[in-house]
Amino acid sequence: MSQFRVFLLALFFALPGVAFAERVCDEKFGQVCIETVQSGGEITFLAENRHARLPVTLNIEVSTTNLRRVKGGAGPFVLQGKTKVELFTLAQHRNAAWSYRYDFTWSRGDITARHDDSVAYQLPFAPGAAFNVGQSCNGAFSHRGAVRYAVDIDMPIGTPIHAARAGTVVEVKEDSRRGGAGSKYRDDGNHIIIQHSDRTLGQYFHLKQGGAAVRIGQTVRAGTLIGYSGNTGQSTGPHLHFDVVKGSRGVESETLPFRFATSGGAMRCPPKGTVLR
Repeated sequence: MSQFRVFLLALFFALPGVAFAERVCDEKFGQVCIETVQSGGEITFLAENRHARLPVTLNIEVSTTNLRRVKGGAGPFVLQGKTKVELFTLAQHRNAAWSYRYDFTWSRGDITARHDDSVAYQLPFAPGAAFNVGQSCNGAFSHRGAVRYAVDIDMPIGTPIHAARAGTVVEVKEDSRRGGAGSKYRDDGNHIIIQHSDRTLGQYFHLKQGGAAVRIGQTVRAGTLIGYSGNTGQSTGPHLHFDVVKGSRGVESETLPFRFATSGGAMRCPPKGTVLR
């Protein structure tokens, strides 16, 4: 999930010894903020990630007039949960009017994460149970582009969900009761996100209201009960959406190929209609 905001500032001269600060947060969630601090002829950009534990990848693009970068890099920048960091500083290029304009995006996850392809993920439900794949990779409804490596598993509301891989819980949302096929429900999906040892994230979406059995910061093993399935968010029917992601340069996290350990052997992108057991 990502948001952007554009901000324009034009100043015709700098006031020595006087500092000004502006703060802009993403419009929908307010979880990622950019702060610009002007002091004399310099503007320093800082970023804050307000999520408790969830890492995000921040991309920021700046266009300038009569300013140059004197400190810091161009990104993308990885921000850990509850952190505020200095990104870069711009300085007045010459004694003339100057201005800058920027926009920023953020996505869940660390863009530098490298998936451990030797891992076979446990099925995200109780041993002995079996459920059909409703949509797989490059699905007709929603699994396209950056989100193409995802699997939807049809199951009744209230089905126990178990961790597919060990890790630390970095985000929990369980307050929503809304769901439907339209894009207006996209941000209403209850979910649990677990960060793995390789810094990738396992995402479990469409849980029922009040359907979390874990808390942020909790360490879980593969097979641990973490919550209960539902039908919240952008959904055409009760199911669990599961994917593995890292941060990206775009507006969506990048889904990564992964394998489920099934009774028939390790399986990547099981076709629609496959019975997982």
